[in-house]
Amino acid sequence: MKKHTVIVVDDQKTVRSMIKRWIESDPNWEVIGEAANPYEARDLIVEKQPEVMTLDVHMPGMDGIVFLKKLLPQYPMPVIMFSSSTTEGANITLEALEAGAFDYVTKPIGTPESLVEAKEDLLSKLNESLYYNVTKLSFPSKLETHSPQKTNSKTTFKRKFILIGSSTGGTTALRTLLSEVDETFPPILIAQHMPENFTTLFAQRLNSDLKIHVKEAKDKEILQTGHVYIAPGNYHLGIQKIGNEYYTQISQSEKKNGHRPSVDVLFESATEQDIAGDSIGIILTGMGSDGAFGLLKLKTQGCLTIGQNKETCVVYGMPKVAYELGAVTYQVPLNGIVDKIKDIASL
Repeated sequence: MKKHTVIVVDDQKTVRSMIKRWIESDPNWEVIGEAANPYEARDLIVEKQPEVMTLDVHMPGMDGIVFLKKLLPQYPMPVIMFSSSTTEGANITLEALEAGAFDYVTKPIGTPESLVEAKEDLLSKLNESLYYNVTKLSFPSKLETHSPQKTNSKTTFKRKFILIGSSTGGTTALRTLLSEVDETFPPILIAQHMPENFTTLFAQRLNSDLKIHVKEAKDKEILQTGHVYIAPGNYHLGIQKIGNEYYTQISQSEKKNGHRPSVDVLFESATEQDIAGDSIGIILTGMGSDGAFGLLKLKTQGCLTIGQNKETCVVYGMPKVAYELGAVTYQVPLNGIVDKIKDIASL
């Protein structure tokens, strides 16, 4: 059986060797080249035509973001970034994701547990990359194109909450979606699969770039119109009612579907508070099934539900499972979701 191919790009030979051992421990994969910098990597890509590349965040000779922007339009492929969990490392990784990187693996800190975790994460991401919609790299403008704004009509929101779940490809998809949202929208709660440190910076970057208030959620914050609340990494986000008002609920209960935050936890919190009929539930790009069953529960209790369509998903996993379960009321391309929200807001 033909193996899937990878090149490993890192300026440290010991790290390249370690990554190669990890990858080739899976009989379905082989490393067909190693590079110490982007220039060597470029030549290897032309010669070897790998299916996937792993790339260190900090590279000598050329900034990794510049490399991605130069490389991907010519050689679209899934690129998995290796980054530290420091603030600087997380910030650069988010830039890489916005530049077209498929996903990232956090570098181990040297403990046996962190090494095992990083290896398992890398192998999982490699296998997920096979489902990557590579055309998104060839035509990034599709992710950035927004539907025409309807300036002559004001949306009346009967629905009081918008709940969104996303995973692989979600950082770009969320930026695209939220760029069309304004301060008149009801509170938006988001569960994006992302570790600690990353969610703080992700929220800060969105808040500085967009016209609405975006923040990493804290416990017991009253939900406000025109605000977006992103689940903190390693914590679940939900909704709770205190008195006559609705607030965020942050918890560190056990993982669900292998995730914390979990999309299912967010969606199910709305059903537990009996506010599904006042909500719009949205499931975006991502691997696996997290959120699909929660979205079905929302729909059965009167929630209007939207699933991102296959053609615009980086990975058509979570929305596919939700659609096949019958949990999706409307299947919509990414750049049409906000218009769809406005269309159904008063239903």
